[in-house]
Amino acid sequence: MRNTRWIYKENKKNYNIKKYSKDMLSILENRGLTKENEIEKFIECNISDLRNPFDLKDMEKAVDFILEKKQKKETICIYGDYDVDGITSTSLLYLGFKEIGIDVEYYIPLRDEGYGLNKHAIKEIKETGASLIITVDCGISSLEEVEYANELRMDMIITDHHEINNELPNAYCVINCKREDNKYDFKSLAGVGTAFMLLLALYRKLHIEDSVYKYLDIVAIGTVADIVPLVEDNRIIVKKGLEQLSKTKWNGVKFLLRKLFPDFSEREYDTYDVGFIIAPVFNAAGRLEDAKMGVELFTSENNKVCDELSYTLIEKNLERKNIQSDIYDLTVDEIERKKLYEKNIIVVAKENFHHGVIGIVASKIIDRYYKPAVIMEIKKDEGIATASCRSIDGFNMIEALNSMRELFVKYGGHAGAAGFSIPIENIEIFTERMDKYIEEKLEKSYFLKPIKIDKEVQLQKISYDFLDEISKLRPFGFGNSIPVFSMKNCSHSNLRKIGKDQSHLMMNIIKNGVEIKNCAWFGAEDMFQDIDENPLLDIAFKLKLERFRNKYQYKIYIEDIKKSDNLKVKNGLEEDIEIYDTKFPIETVFYTKRKTSENLKLIYSEGLVFITDRKVTVGELDAPISYLLTSLHKNYNYNFKVEISKIVVTEENYNIHIKIDRDYSFECFKIKSNEIFNEIKNFLIGKMPYNLFQKRVLAEIFKNKKAVTAIYEENRGVGVISKTIALYYKVIGKKVLFVGKNIPDEIKNFGEISEKIKDNYDFYIFYNENLKNYPENSLVFLNEEPVDTKREIVRDSYEIPHNVIITEEENLFDKKYIWSKKLPFAKKYEIIKNLNQYEKIYATDEIKEIL
Repeated sequence: MRNTRWIYKENKKNYNIKKYSKDMLSILENRGLTKENEIEKFIECNISDLRNPFDLKDMEKAVDFILEKKQKKETICIYGDYDVDGITSTSLLYLGFKEIGIDVEYYIPLRDEGYGLNKHAIKEIKETGASLIITVDCGISSLEEVEYANELRMDMIITDHHEINNELPNAYCVINCKREDNKYDFKSLAGVGTAFMLLLALYRKLHIEDSVYKYLDIVAIGTVADIVPLVEDNRIIVKKGLEQLSKTKWNGVKFLLRKLFPDFSEREYDTYDVGFIIAPVFNAAGRLEDAKMGVELFTSENNKVCDELSYTLIEKNLERKNIQSDIYDLTVDEIERKKLYEKNIIVVAKENFHHGVIGIVASKIIDRYYKPAVIMEIKKDEGIATASCRSIDGFNMIEALNSMRELFVKYGGHAGAAGFSIPIENIEIFTERMDKYIEEKLEKSYFLKPIKIDKEVQLQKISYDFLDEISKLRPFGFGNSIPVFSMKNCSHSNLRKIGKDQSHLMMNIIKNGVEIKNCAWFGAEDMFQDIDENPLLDIAFKLKLERFRNKYQYKIYIEDIKKSDNLKVKNGLEEDIEIYDTKFPIETVFYTKRKTSENLKLIYSEGLVFITDRKVTVGELDAPISYLLTSLHKNYNYNFKVEISKIVVTEENYNIHIKIDRDYSFECFKIKSNEIFNEIKNFLIGKMPYNLFQKRVLAEIFKNKKAVTAIYEENRGVGVISKTIALYYKVIGKKVLFVGKNIPDEIKNFGEISEKIKDNYDFYIFYNENLKNYPENSLVFLNEEPVDTKREIVRDSYEIPHNVIITEEENLFDKKYIWSKKLPFAKKYEIIKNLNQYEKIYATDEIKEIL
């Protein structure tokens, strides 16, 4: 198996927000969200929650200066960068300035000119007649170049988001979210996000703020492409921007989307579409040729130009993929031949490596070897090499570069990704110093790739309902990653290699007799034999809800696989708990060729659940939901009711979206009281007997016809007594009222509830209402001594057997003999029958229910 370590995120598991499932709340907690208002803000993503752009230092000054230039009809030049962040930033300000009548031009350097400002470009811009340069996604480290602009009497506004490694450049304004003197307290904007804040401030100053939000799809593309954390302001920008993509106002984007996506106008675009399909097309221009092609596509209104540009960019991206593949193969060959994987950092430097793709190659090297990677293009005629650096979790690349800055011509970047230019004679020195630096800073465990798992789930979670719920967390990306789950002790079938070069794996995953087909593991051909030789596996995976031929499919995308540890196979309680704790109602979809009425029922048959309409079978639930409902029905006597939420008509079928909820109704056709009580007991607790306390209370009420006050402790089955009485009266055509301020949730579906006594009820059940007088036809539950002592008082008494060890639920999972209220009825019955025979039984406090 691969060198990985599975890290389970820790949860307090103190979940009390009823709107979401425990699993959803666990995932939210992993993202630092535990309060209801924080969660709602995160999920809703309102534009009004964006921070005030004027809280960025120098923003007010910059806006006033731009408006002054506009009034004087002077030309402003936007100076960008050749990556997607720079292309979108440039396009955004160009379009936004044009809209309000600013005379604007733009300049995107060729990759050969290097990253950031350069003196030749500044001079050329000056000569064209522009009086102000506004940088986007660059400039924060260009101290010398800004001074040169000042000498030329060229005004400069810097907008950037990169780390501030030196003093600030001497520009007219410097806008950067990482400035310590900002009131704006979010430091993770992309370059295009910073540019958007400038445009937002400008439009707000002009009282036309509503007009700025149509640009959010452009901002979203750049933000996703730059791999900044998709939280807070970035999350709002990307979520709203993705929603706009299908109805984008930008002609070039429309042409590109038509070519890339058959369903371009109806598609719900996500971050994968942007990061892996759309952004690489724009990136290809800057990597291989001229990034201005990307800006032209964003800004052109000419249909012919947009059509030709989009076609050219797609072709360039295909060319980029081929070049990248060749360089990757050469790099891997070098690493294997020289055993560079034994070093703390992998450094490969060669001539003729295309500098436009070495960053992608570095990322792929990390995927394969999980070591920090630096890939360089040697430019022998210039005496330097240009490098792209990528880091692993826990290692800050920019800090490492800071520690040896004297080796570089220039450098910059982030903790996870950086770049530099270096004299060729310093490459070997750099390699040795970085290897030593990492040796001193990182423990060897950091070279085990961490698989960060949100939680272990059981098979029945792989359902429409669960996937629909976690989709509320979108958009996913860096800082808000797609949840990773694990499932243990799975078998598999139909293992095969797939893909053009057979580099991927696909298999079916099987658990509890339910099979999830076509689970994919990309780039894992090296794991074929390991999987084939191990019949039982633990899998770490991501989930995705996809559509094929107008039907939903639940897709497992494997992140990692480990051999199951048979010695750690547990007692099944975790799965019982997952099933027992299912939050209702749940939503799912079934497919039928027939029109249906509202009179839908569920029928159970050999582990499957069918939908019937007036006794005619019209559909079938998917395997995971069938397993869940069958388990609940069999293990806990749950029944369910079905409600249609919507019907979608497709060419192939009717997609019937339904809500499945608990059905608490009880039917009994017996006449004799003892037979009625027996039916009720079986409905509520199966074969298990009532405990002594329950029997005494029920006997005093029904056999001895007494008005009873029951003094109880927690976990003694008060709920079962209440349900029994309520159901009995319902069967004989009478009504029960539950009275109290804190009626247990489990009771609320079995009768009417009131905080005060109401007339016209046949029986009353009071909860902790210590009154002087009660109706004669009543049962009173108290956990203190009664004020009214005239009634029959039933005091509870019990003993915990010496072989029962009371503990917390989480301590039960690896024990042989256990008790939890969440055990299926049949398991509970076995415990009751054999309670005195066990040497030790580990139980929660709820075992008192059976004593």
